[in-house]
Amino acid sequence: MVHSGTGTLSLRAGVGLALGGGFARGFAHLGVLKVFEEHNVRVSHIAGSSVGSILGAAYASGAPLERIVDSCRTLRFRDIARWRVSRLGLASNQRLGALIERVFGSCQFEDLEIPLAVVATDLASGEPAVFTQGNLVDAIRASCAFPGLFEPVQIGTRCLADGGLVAPVPTHAAHLLGAQTVIGVSVGMQDGHRGVPTNIFQVVSRALSAAQKHQLELWERHADLVLRPDVQFLAWDDFARADEAIEAGAAAALRALPRIEKLLEQKSEAEMPSEAEQVLRKRSPVWLTEVQA
Repeated sequence: MVHSGTGTLSLRAGVGLALGGGFARGFAHLGVLKVFEEHNVRVSHIAGSSVGSILGAAYASGAPLERIVDSCRTLRFRDIARWRVSRLGLASNQRLGALIERVFGSCQFEDLEIPLAVVATDLASGEPAVFTQGNLVDAIRASCAFPGLFEPVQIGTRCLADGGLVAPVPTHAAHLLGAQTVIGVSVGMQDGHRGVPTNIFQVVSRALSAAQKHQLELWERHADLVLRPDVQFLAWDDFARADEAIEAGAAAALRALPRIEKLLEQKSEAEMPSEAEQVLRKRSPVWLTEVQA
C-alpha cells in the first residue's frame, strides 16, 4: 500500500517527516498526515521520538490513516501505562507494548512500508540510540519512556529513555535515513501555564523544555521546514481532545503547503540519490542501531 491522496504513487520527490514528542499533543501529527494525503504530498521516510515514534510507526506500517485516527480517539493513558512506583519511575509502559502488538500489522522494522527510524536516549552515554531494524515494540517503548514518569526500558545491556531528551524533533535521523527533504513537526512539552508547577510531571517537563531550548539550533538546521501546530492549550494527558490536536496539525500543514510545494519543486530528480544508493544508506550507516532481543 502507498499512502497518497489519490491512491497512486506521486512521481515527484517525497518528504521525510520528523515527528516530535509531546504526549497527547502528538495527535497533531495525524492532522499533518491527513493534509499530506489530501494534497498528494508523499511521505518517503519517517523518524519519530516519543509519541512521534508511535504514530510514525503506525503510518509506516501501511495502516489506513482513518483507522489510526479512530484508534487514537479512544486512546487513554491507562491503555499505555500501569502505575507501579519503583526506584526508576512511577509507571511502566509495558501496556504500550501490548497495544502495539495488538493494533499493528507488524512488529518488525523490516516489514514496514515506509523506512522508519525510532530515537531513544542511552542513559549511560547520554547519546541518541537510533533504531531502524529488529523489534519495533521494544524501540517504541524505549522512545516513550519519559523520565520520572516511566521506568527506563532495558534493551540488551542498554538502559534507554525518552528520545525527546536528545532529539525533541528527530530531523537529523530523518536526514540520515535518506530523506532529501525533511519536514519537522514540533508540538513541544511545555505545559503552556505560567507560575509554580503543581505536580511532578510539570516539574520534569518544564525542566526538559528549558534544556531543549538550547537544542533548537542543532535539530532545526537538519530541517528544510518546521511545522509548529498550535497545541499549547492542550495538557500532556488531554487524550480525550484528540480531534482538537488533529485540527491544529491540519491547520499548520495547510498554512505551510505553498512552501512545501516550492521545496518539492526545487528537489529535481537529478538531485535525488539512486535507488541503490538509498538502499546502501539504509543498511550501512554507522549511526544506526539494531534492537537486540
